[in-house]
Amino acid sequence: MTEKADDDAVFPAGAATSPSGAGAPLMLAPRVTFGPTAFVTGYAIACLLVAAIATVAIGWGTSRDFWGYLWIIVIAAFYAAGIGLVTAAPVGLALGLLLRGVPNQWLHVLAFFLVPTVLAWVVIGFLAGSVGVPLLMALAIGVSSAVGRLAVWRLMDVRY
Repeated sequence: MTEKADDDAVFPAGAATSPSGAGAPLMLAPRVTFGPTAFVTGYAIACLLVAAIATVAIGWGTSRDFWGYLWIIVIAAFYAAGIGLVTAAPVGLALGLLLRGVPNQWLHVLAFFLVPTVLAWVVIGFLAGSVGVPLLMALAIGVSSAVGRLAVWRLMDVRY
């Protein structure tokens, strides 16, 4: 004796079904992945930008020519990169991992502006016992982080 079956509810061989057992196909969430190239590139761009902002804001008038300013930016970028290895890199890596399920890249750029800005403002403001100047420093850090994330937009892989 043969049974009559409805073929409309049959999925192709190998199709995953949801764990709830409802029989619906499993929809995977989008996942944003980044590699070491994206991380290092974004980090380097952010360090150079924060060094350039610091040079323009603080070091203006300390050199006689363009090459002197360029040298100050390079030295400041090395300091930013060194300090950032223990402060900014862990925050950026954690933020990147937390945002893996968010496919909208503009939300990543916004998060890379807001989170470092608020963290830097709180920490620098607490250490300095002030509000205004730490906010300006935090804004420079947040802008450079967001620009660094924006610069590696094409290096990200959004998988559906």
